[in-house]
Amino acid sequence: MPKLLILSTGGALVVRRALGCRDDQPVTLRTDLVATIEEFANLPGSHLTPQQVFTLAQRIHSLREAYDGIVVASGSDTLEETAFLLDLLVPDGSPVVITNLPRLNASGVVAANGLQAAIAVAATPAAAQLGVLVVVDDSIYAAMSVQTQYSQGSRMFTDPFGPLGRVEGEQVSIWLRPTNRQYIAATRLVEPVDLIRVGQGADDRQLRHSIADQVAGIVIETLGSGRVPPWWLPAIGEAIQRRIPVVAVSRAGAGGLGDEFGFVGAYHDLRKLGVIFAPNLSGIKARVKLMAALAVARSPAELRSLFR
Repeated sequence: MPKLLILSTGGALVVRRALGCRDDQPVTLRTDLVATIEEFANLPGSHLTPQQVFTLAQRIHSLREAYDGIVVASGSDTLEETAFLLDLLVPDGSPVVITNLPRLNASGVVAANGLQAAIAVAATPAAAQLGVLVVVDDSIYAAMSVQTQYSQGSRMFTDPFGPLGRVEGEQVSIWLRPTNRQYIAATRLVEPVDLIRVGQGADDRQLRHSIADQVAGIVIETLGSGRVPPWWLPAIGEAIQRRIPVVAVSRAGAGGLGDEFGFVGAYHDLRKLGVIFAPNLSGIKARVKLMAALAVARSPAELRSLFR
């Protein structure tokens, strides 16, 4: 009989009600499943910090051998980066699944609940060794590539590469495996790492403030496939000269970096300055990855290699 652990970052009470359990009753799932509910935190997604997610990853690691699968129920606002940071920090093993917290209406009745689908995936042996899986709207996504596409309601999440599988009732189908998954054995996170988005005609004030504050790292969401206004180049060069790593992603949220354009501020100029490129990562994911990578990289070359 599979033994599961449900970790809630938004309060165990919400999870218990979503599973149809009274506050003073044991957890009842399918007749072939046993689950323990643990309240890791009682916070909305917008209140979670990377350091708390790091502690959550440590908790998962310490408890993993005692359970056949672990489900994390977390707020939707930061689920994308929570899932990805867990994916980076938790090594392969038994299934780890994250889903958004069930929503309760004003009377306390569950209005939306993807928890049962997440439980079904966590209880499936085929979901092991796949990294952290995101289960929403009965779809199974890789934490590395899942993205938020709507602010609320159904279809909040998508993946430019498509789902890994589906859940239909208690039937779990997984037809794809994540590729290029990366594990970073970080014993801490290095902060602060600033995230700056380039807009049309934007000046470099935010970038220069980050340099003046001596932040640990900077992620820039560039235009297109790695381009910035030419007046950004001096500040980017200054940051790198001061040993502040600068990571470039596309503000599109996914897609490769690099082009043949010869104008000033294009990809080739960033490469010459020593910018690190993170193709197919959104800015919010590159930011938390840089926090973990800075904790293990012993040189700029090693840090760069972690983003290849």
